[in-house]
Amino acid sequence: MLYKLSLKNSRKTALIDDKVYTFIINDSHLNNIRFLENLREHSNGYAFFQKNWRQKNGTYKSETIYLQKLIAENFIEKPHKSKMWVRFINGNHLDCRIANLEWSTLSNVVRNTVKTDNKFGYRGVIKSSNKFQAIIYLNRKAINLGSFNTPEEAAEAYNKKSIELFGITRSLNKIKKKKK
Repeated sequence: MLYKLSLKNSRKTALIDDKVYTFIINDSHLNNIRFLENLREHSNGYAFFQKNWRQKNGTYKSETIYLQKLIAENFIEKPHKSKMWVRFINGNHLDCRIANLEWSTLSNVVRNTVKTDNKFGYRGVIKSSNKFQAIIYLNRKAINLGSFNTPEEAAEAYNKKSIELFGITRSLNKIKKKKK
């Protein structure tokens, strides 16, 4: 059975499994802080809890709990690598079902995001002189894929190499068709 959790600052809901719901309602700390009643949507789309607790000395202590991380830490075996992040397999940051979460490296998390902050609108494309260069990274090393006349040609070269190296991911460029 699935549970839809209301978010305090949004009309959206987060999805969790019944096993996770049972865990949350039976956890004394999560009940004490009213975790379920105070879930909110983060600006990046995640479901999270955050509260500032006033200390006896007048300072504040902040507690932040991301729903996906809480679930992964309690229900998904973590590989023995030191730095791991939780990845949403289907890309929906509010789908926190156990089957939709996995531990992943940061590079794999980034490779499976659609967001591109590049002024040409394509991942892996830069301008060099009067040409467009396609570059992809493998194990933190840049691989130059060549120079092209248009950003679309460079984006196609990036996509081809990305599929060859990593398979189909969400980071593939959606290439705009030229108007004739």
